[in-house]
Amino acid sequence: MRHYQTISRGDRVLKILVVDDEVEVVNFLCVFLERLGLDAEKATCGREALEVFRRKKPEWVFLDIKMPDMDGLEVLKKMKEIDPNIKAMMITGRNDEATQSEAQALGASDYLIKPIDLDDLAEKIKQHILIKG
Repeated sequence: MRHYQTISRGDRVLKILVVDDEVEVVNFLCVFLERLGLDAEKATCGREALEVFRRKKPEWVFLDIKMPDMDGLEVLKKMKEIDPNIKAMMITGRNDEATQSEAQALGASDYLIKPIDLDDLAEKIKQHILIKG
């Protein structure tokens, strides 16, 4: 397994909420994020995501677009109502330009395409989370 450098911003640990209806994807991402030194919370549906979001107040959310109870775009809209400063990276199984445009209009910074490439993810974390905040 490849070694990834721990990510930090001084003494502050960044909180990230990972939301996907595929439990394996959530667990995989959370383990990876925690190995990078980030605080990762889990949710497997839109309603649970909103509950965890209100309770844990993460700075970032990695959000699946297609979920059975509420799609990721709707979840992101609701999160933005709670905290307009929330930053999001969308997760999807398809590269759909119309959905990408809608997500970007809602403030999503980028996309993760399944299956998730860890090198790509690490680069996006450095680019969006560490550099831009």
